[in-house]
Amino acid sequence: MRHEQPFRHSLPVPDEIFHLPIYVTTAGWEIVEPGQKYPFPDASIYGFEWNDGRELPEFCLAWMDVGAGHLETKQGEQTIPTRRAFFFRPGEWHRHRPENTVGWTIYWINFNGSLPHHWMQNGEFQLDGNLPLIEDIELFRLQLVRLIMTIHQSPTTNAPGLSWQAAGLLSHFVTHGGKSQEVSQQLGDNVVNRAIQFIWNHSHNLVDVSEVVAAAGCSRRVLERRFIKVMNRSVLEEIQRCRLNRAMRLLRETSLPFKQVVYRAGLRSRQQLWALFQSQLGISPEEYRKNRNLDTPD
Repeated sequence: MRHEQPFRHSLPVPDEIFHLPIYVTTAGWEIVEPGQKYPFPDASIYGFEWNDGRELPEFCLAWMDVGAGHLETKQGEQTIPTRRAFFFRPGEWHRHRPENTVGWTIYWINFNGSLPHHWMQNGEFQLDGNLPLIEDIELFRLQLVRLIMTIHQSPTTNAPGLSWQAAGLLSHFVTHGGKSQEVSQQLGDNVVNRAIQFIWNHSHNLVDVSEVVAAAGCSRRVLERRFIKVMNRSVLEEIQRCRLNRAMRLLRETSLPFKQVVYRAGLRSRQQLWALFQSQLGISPEEYRKNRNLDTPD
């Protein structure tokens, strides 16, 4: 299937969807012709400059339908061949672009929820780097395209059925065989990786640095030193960054009152939400909600 125009849509995430074990946040397809400049200009959290790369506050699962491309993470570079899926975890730095001579057509969904975080923590994703190991690629592609076309046809509805379709897609490369080395090596430092996983999976609660230290299994001094070396920011800064990303998503994609945004972002008060937005974005949460195309800070 080849489309004339690209499609990208961020779905509303109402309360009844937010509480599901897995929920879809964004879906679409993208067409890049041979020789076309990439990445495209995009001021949302999904856009990026090549020199900077990007990190997403959610999971992303994509399929290379036509063409080929290159993917770079902190673990190195990979080629994305035709008819192959690729996958990003929350908070994982990456950048990708099509092969200049052939371009690409890709389909993707972004999703989040307790279920994929559980699979990630337990090492149950079967991956070759960032490429999922899928046995039945024809069925996987059919299910992915069907899900995206469902969203394309009903872009204002985020029904529970989309969540179950997303779970079905992930089942193509999920195993219950125990923790894998891939997860422990994704940042090149298993201590930092455990801390990152804990932060992105628990920072919607009122966690503090001491809980992250306990999850990482080392002293606070060791964790802070290794964390800054790998991430170029402190553990507390990463917690606040994760909460800011979550609050931005809730303000952008839902009409939840600010009280609920504070609670779901893992913050303690409206004052803390306001202070976080002012310090990181220079605007208030109300201003951000009015101008929802503002990008995520580095």
